[in-house]
Amino acid sequence: MAARPRRRLGAALLLALPALARPAAAAETDYCAIGDRTSLLLVDRTTRYDAVDRDILVRSVDAFFRRQDPGERLVVAAASGAYTELKLVFNACRPGCPEAGFLGRLTSACRPVLARADFQAFEAEFLARLVELLKQPEEAAASDLFRSVAEATRLVGANGYAPLRQVLIFSDLLEASSLFPGQAIRRTPPAEALRRLSEAHVAARLAGAEVRVIGFGRSDAPNRPPLPQDIRRRVEESWEGWFRAGGARSVQIGLR
Repeated sequence: MAARPRRRLGAALLLALPALARPAAAAETDYCAIGDRTSLLLVDRTTRYDAVDRDILVRSVDAFFRRQDPGERLVVAAASGAYTELKLVFNACRPGCPEAGFLGRLTSACRPVLARADFQAFEAEFLARLVELLKQPEEAAASDLFRSVAEATRLVGANGYAPLRQVLIFSDLLEASSLFPGQAIRRTPPAEALRRLSEAHVAARLAGAEVRVIGFGRSDAPNRPPLPQDIRRRVEESWEGWFRAGGARSVQIGLR
């Protein structure tokens, strides 16, 4: 495995927040050819995040980023209102050389020195895209989160990418769409929510993936107070049931 830089991603991201990093040049080596998994980061741009949320996201993304193996694809999606507005803002495979014995290193076309340089460019590009997303949340009349997550996972399969291994979602999970107008998601029993989603054919493709949601548990009202316990329970159970119906191997939902 390629050596990794000593500086942690979280610290680099905090330093980069005042000034956007310059996008890096694309690597010449096809690192996707050595990978067999995909990581997906989805940022809900309709969440009214503040400094607390940004700190949570930076710390969580650092751990998410470090778990990747050489050749693993990293996709970053931005959800903004309607699911048709979903954008893939980053899509590349992590540079690095796979572990190999002495003979394997002699015959491998992967060169660790070049891979380390490519990794630094990969990291800089990722930071640039993430910093741009953190600058300012978007005001939107709708927050079609279920369909946005479903669309992001569909695109992974439709584009022929390797299967999802881990999914990190930054969102308050407070859906506001035609399926759950206004604050309906807060009042709808989980069984009813899952029935609506099934009848509308809104399904995520998460076979075997680890799903983690951060940023959940705070209201979207001014000053972001905690959600009442009964609302939090209903929303969390609805989303967890939906993720598991999509094939998720594990689900973790919380503030951080």
